[in-house]
Amino acid sequence: MKLPLRKILFAALLLAGPFAFAQKATVSGYITDAQTGETLIGAGVIEDGKGAVTNAYGFYTLTLAKGRHSLTFSYVGYAEQAVELDLRRDTTINVALRPGTTLKGATVMASKDAGIESTKMSAIELPMQLIKHAPVLFGEHDVLKTIQLMPGVQSGAEGFSGIYVRGGGPEENLLLLDGIPLYNAEHLMGILSVFQPEAVKKATLYKGSFPARYGGRISSIIDIRTNDGNLKEFHGSVGVSALTDKVHLEGPVIKDKLAFSLSGRALHSFLYTPLIHKMAGTPVNYYFYDLNAKLAWRISDRDRLFANFYNGRDIFYYKDEGDESDYSDSEYSTKTSSAARMDINWGNTLGGLRWNHVFSSKLFSNATLAYTRYRMHVGMDIMSEQRQKDLNTGVETRISDTFRFGYESGMRDLTAKMDFDYTPTPEHLVKFGAEYVYHTFIPETIGGYMKEYNSGNVSQSIDTTFNASVNDILKGHEISVYAEDDFTVWERLTLNPGLHAAFFHTQGTPYWSIEPRMSAKYDFGAGFSAKAAYSRMAQYVHLLSPSSITLPTDLWVPITDRIRPVTSDQASLGVYWNGLKGWEFSLEGYLKWMHNILEYRDGTSFFGNSANWQNNVEMGEGFARGVELFVEKKTGRATGWLGYTLAWSDRRFPDGSINGGEWFPYRYDRRHNVSLVFNYDFGHGLNASATWTFASGNTMTLPERQTVVLTPDGRLVQQSYVSGRNNYRLPPSHRLNLGLSWTRPKRRGEAVWDLSVYNAYNAMNPNFVFSDTYELYDSEGNMVDSGIRLEKLTILPFIPSIGWTRSF
Repeated sequence: MKLPLRKILFAALLLAGPFAFAQKATVSGYITDAQTGETLIGAGVIEDGKGAVTNAYGFYTLTLAKGRHSLTFSYVGYAEQAVELDLRRDTTINVALRPGTTLKGATVMASKDAGIESTKMSAIELPMQLIKHAPVLFGEHDVLKTIQLMPGVQSGAEGFSGIYVRGGGPEENLLLLDGIPLYNAEHLMGILSVFQPEAVKKATLYKGSFPARYGGRISSIIDIRTNDGNLKEFHGSVGVSALTDKVHLEGPVIKDKLAFSLSGRALHSFLYTPLIHKMAGTPVNYYFYDLNAKLAWRISDRDRLFANFYNGRDIFYYKDEGDESDYSDSEYSTKTSSAARMDINWGNTLGGLRWNHVFSSKLFSNATLAYTRYRMHVGMDIMSEQRQKDLNTGVETRISDTFRFGYESGMRDLTAKMDFDYTPTPEHLVKFGAEYVYHTFIPETIGGYMKEYNSGNVSQSIDTTFNASVNDILKGHEISVYAEDDFTVWERLTLNPGLHAAFFHTQGTPYWSIEPRMSAKYDFGAGFSAKAAYSRMAQYVHLLSPSSITLPTDLWVPITDRIRPVTSDQASLGVYWNGLKGWEFSLEGYLKWMHNILEYRDGTSFFGNSANWQNNVEMGEGFARGVELFVEKKTGRATGWLGYTLAWSDRRFPDGSINGGEWFPYRYDRRHNVSLVFNYDFGHGLNASATWTFASGNTMTLPERQTVVLTPDGRLVQQSYVSGRNNYRLPPSHRLNLGLSWTRPKRRGEAVWDLSVYNAYNAMNPNFVFSDTYELYDSEGNMVDSGIRLEKLTILPFIPSIGWTRSF
């Protein structure tokens, strides 16, 4: 009897499958720093060109054939470590690497999340050494300022830390602190970011080819991971810069089991409040502070628990004790007094609890519960009092007026999510999970007025509370699920398909979003490769802001039953080469379509009041495109990079309510952006750095001339003529920053001096630009000329600074 060939093959597969599976085993574990016990993100383990990298929690997994193997564990800046093993069954191997001179980690082709070797494109990891050595403003090393030096990223206003990525706005960036969103990441109107470098372990920027696990924004993801704490011994540092005082402490609570990390910084004025009051002659001050705290508990090789907390605020207050005056005549004696008080404070509070669990050598999970809140409060009291005494009767009359104004807005999120990493074979890395977020938006303005009258035995008071502008507290429910697989099709081709699906419900209206993602990489050999990617993203919140800088009165509002989610489709293509030792070259191009974006209608604006905001905006479309060149030298004493971006970003509102329905340039449309970064290590602790940046000017709307218009009632009225939205381009800006860092070893720890010069050749770049109309008249009063005058304000000229840090 003959059996069909397909039945024979099927029977062979059934028999061979279990046999083949039985011939493999998995080695897994954590890779850490031998001196601190800190997990290393992106560390590699490799054998014969195949391997894996650690995830965001330092965990790796690698499936191999049973038998003898020689594994190499490595990480940039650490000495490699070789481990020989006879693999018979699934095995846990935790490896501790020691800092060394190795500059290049293990090359793992398929599963790195960022960088030139990754399947994903437009993803960049920023090493903390780079951030700590870059020339800085006021001696403050800043994560977001370093990100601005990357191609495709720019600042809104010159010198500020706002992030604008590939034609998008500041609200279109998702900033994550240990996986938890932050809604305001800037201090001092954007001059500094809230991320204290001493607390940061790693920063990763995604500006295209978004992994499926991320959603909620359309332009970029900035993922900041903080230190877990030293499990071996107590360490810390204190520092002083031109602006702030800072402290960082970490160490074991239970050695090798439970560690803490605590970081804090504050503006100098925080410590010298009494002196400032005395110098100013009245109670007044402005300061900000950041506080990061974290606990990491290694329960076992399978379970780890993390708790983290962040609180940061900007605080301004002013109190005028007022004047007192006395007046008397033959009948009355009168005393009057007045006082005023104002306080403004805004900032974030964030807390999270995370549990890592290893179900098996191939399945890793992370469960997160998180709370985040952004709150802004403005309070003002104006008080006056008049006391009048009748000299004949002795009756005293008192009249007091108190005007109280309070403005408060904010939002808070409660989040629960579950993430899984599944590695069935070295050729596959599967990530999947789900998330639920309960949003609460609080845009409102409240106020009150009280008047009190007393005369002899007669007393009367009027207490009036009013709501100048109130929007109902809005609720939103967001549910999302995702799955992605980074896998090797064959030796030269790797793919990363993914899908993010989201549901958002607000005001009785449901919105669904299906967001496919795809990345592909082909390795041609000799260090040359090409990548292509497509990402669809959706966003459910908007930021109402009247300015190009971060202001405390900026308001976050959700989508509504009338305002639909913002979506984007981005396609990108890139070529890469790292065939020259220590160098990397990349050239990427992108096309980005944006839908349901918001813009204020012509003739409307917003400043700290969200009342009827839906009536003042229109939904339209955007189109951005560009080319980005990135050349980086990564090894040797001299390192650095050259970044260049050629880009366009336009907007259109087809209903005609803005710019007549025609395309116009976005206000952050900058044609050219250049960043040149250089760092040189002289040895003996001496390091020099320089950055030079050039950027085309932003756009703004200006009247071009004055014209006379005949009104319906017969009057002649002079008006400004504007040909179109954003019709004027500001001049370009450029500056050179220089830095010198000197590290001196001490008996315990080290001392670091940082000298920086911001804007070394004092380029008078406009930080703010204002327009005004002018009229010139002759001696007889006749107007002989009129026009528009631009005035620029430069607040960041040549600024030298010095900083000192002492570690122990």
